[in-house]
Amino acid sequence: MSQAITPDESICLVCNAPLDEVAWILGEAKLCQNCRKQLQVHKQAYRIEGRIWYVLYEYNDFLERLWFRYKEQRDIVLAPIFLEEVRASFFSKYCVCGLCSSEKKRLDRGFEPLKEIFMAQGIEFYSPFYKNRDWKQNHQHKQERKKIAQILKKKSLYPLPNKAICLVDDVCTSGASLEAALSQMDCAMVFVVSAHPVWIQEHAAMRVSLRKVPWK
Repeated sequence: MSQAITPDESICLVCNAPLDEVAWILGEAKLCQNCRKQLQVHKQAYRIEGRIWYVLYEYNDFLERLWFRYKEQRDIVLAPIFLEEVRASFFSKYCVCGLCSSEKKRLDRGFEPLKEIFMAQGIEFYSPFYKNRDWKQNHQHKQERKKIAQILKKKSLYPLPNKAICLVDDVCTSGASLEAALSQMDCAMVFVVSAHPVWIQEHAAMRVSLRKVPWK
């Protein structure tokens, strides 16, 4: 696990290479240019069943390694890098609600990965869902993924502010988890940090152009 970065260490949080000094002083950089180039920026919006879905990155090998290092190797120092391209102010009028891992996974990790990346940008985060048993989506075939609807449940006693809800997730592979959540909660929009290329291809015809977007 990476050591905590102190204010005088202007280094990339991923590879420890030096950062651009001006960008670092202005608080605009957490990644070096080499690591930044390996992130496949997508920044597209989709209209799906009348609701806007925003996708920041296309999931690739580099992001796969970063997610594994952050979640499974518990490298929580990486939390600020995933939403570095996002305008936190965009979410101020929304109640940001995220999907969840199983209770076992949360206890094993000792933190909630999705919550930490939003809180790292000063975005208030809510966790209104739970899983009634351990379930790992990426080990399932496409049809099996749909069973998440039987596993992902909304907490019956969980207060939320009186705001429009933005449902968020870190990785969208088939979209089954998000669809299961949307069936249980009225959400104004969806924001996904990274979406699998297959999902992006399948929804290409649903892409829309919008003036107000959450990214810089």
